[in-house]
Amino acid sequence: MASAAQPNRDPADRRGSWRRGTWIQEVLATMGLAAPIAAGLLAEMGMSVADYVMAGRLGASDLAAAGLGVQMLFAFHLLPMGAIGSVSALGAQAHGAGNAAMVSRVVRQGLRFATCLAVPACLIILAVAPLLRLSGHYEDEIVDWIGALLLFGMPSIPAVLWFTVLRNYVTVLGRPVIVTSIILCALPLTLIGNYVTMYGAFGFPAMGVAGIGLTMSVVQWLQLACLVVYINRNGVLRAYHVFSDLLHNDNAIFIDLWRVGWPIAAGYAFEAGLFVASTILMGEFGVATLAAHNAVINLTSISFMIPYSISQAATVRVGYAIGRGAARDARRSGYIAICLSMIWMLFAAMTLSFAPQTLLSFYMDVNDPANAAAVAMGLMLMPIAALFQLVDGLQVATIGSLRGLKDTKIPMILCGCGYWAAGLGSGYLLAFNFGFAGPGLWWGLAIGLVVSAALLFLRWKQMAHRYVAGIATVPA
Repeated sequence: MASAAQPNRDPADRRGSWRRGTWIQEVLATMGLAAPIAAGLLAEMGMSVADYVMAGRLGASDLAAAGLGVQMLFAFHLLPMGAIGSVSALGAQAHGAGNAAMVSRVVRQGLRFATCLAVPACLIILAVAPLLRLSGHYEDEIVDWIGALLLFGMPSIPAVLWFTVLRNYVTVLGRPVIVTSIILCALPLTLIGNYVTMYGAFGFPAMGVAGIGLTMSVVQWLQLACLVVYINRNGVLRAYHVFSDLLHNDNAIFIDLWRVGWPIAAGYAFEAGLFVASTILMGEFGVATLAAHNAVINLTSISFMIPYSISQAATVRVGYAIGRGAARDARRSGYIAICLSMIWMLFAAMTLSFAPQTLLSFYMDVNDPANAAAVAMGLMLMPIAALFQLVDGLQVATIGSLRGLKDTKIPMILCGCGYWAAGLGSGYLLAFNFGFAGPGLWWGLAIGLVVSAALLFLRWKQMAHRYVAGIATVPA
């Protein structure tokens, strides 16, 4: 293990240097870290796409139920995962400072933290279907399908959270490729599992949409088992002894994880809640509108995985630099991540603009008259989605850079104002008061992302300057 007395020196960084060569080195370092993360995230999105596509083959109603059910289950994964994101922020700064013992403490308490978050999440998810039924907005059949999906998917929650802690650990130590390999192997398992459970095969009964939840639970536990085995067999990772003394409560680290993590989770809640709320509201305009919404949301989620991976890389790169006291390097890392994210999202926006019908054809038969209304709505939503892709890339990369500074509370507040006050508020008015229906809600999403991206970028600019000027220091 690295000595706590000597910070880790990254050859991609030179303190105080803004030379062209150093910028190129940082670009390569960021891309080298982000690329395997992106591959893993895209493989995970491949599982989500498989859920949507295979549900769509059962019919528009099945796609609508699967879309809402998967988004709700994902919310119960995402919110605790946000809090666990503090493992990456604290671990990166500790590793940058060369404090191996602190890295171990952070990961151990991260596993305990994940357990504490998984228990209430599993209990709360049981109340979702009854609440949907009480709302009266959905047909009983749709609610039944969603409830079954959530019930069978509930065991995936602890597996996802523990896997996320260990994923952050190996990423901080610069070994994200193993996570990518595991997830890539899990993708065909998801396809096979969905086929067997949803449609019925090899003597297994056809479960329909509920099969998505069962497959998800099985695959997530297999992924966790593989990563645990790898860590125990890898000499460098095993040397940190992250699985030893897990019953010991390291109160100071646990509290720090909570202090840094809960605003991240709240920020995730604001964004995920915005999209879940918009999905629920889209149901007011009929199954065709909801199906189109689910298809386009899934498309934008796929492209979002690239800037999201860059954001995670930014947290680590900025954290490394701050941990060794190199504020200028941290600032450079953040701006490079933001630029890379924007470049990708420009490409994604152009793709959505120029090939909308081709992209929709992956989710539904665009030539089937029964899907005509859904296809027409999807084509209306595509240009709006292309617009907010750009600002979504800006805001997510900026958030990741701020997390490297352990700055999470103010960004959480800014996200809440942008997503809900500006986003959902304007979307609701446009959809229901001004008669723009589904597209009105999507314009609201775009407005919310524009506001939040602008506020977050100003926050990053301010904080980066304060660190370079020596006005701000790393929170204790």
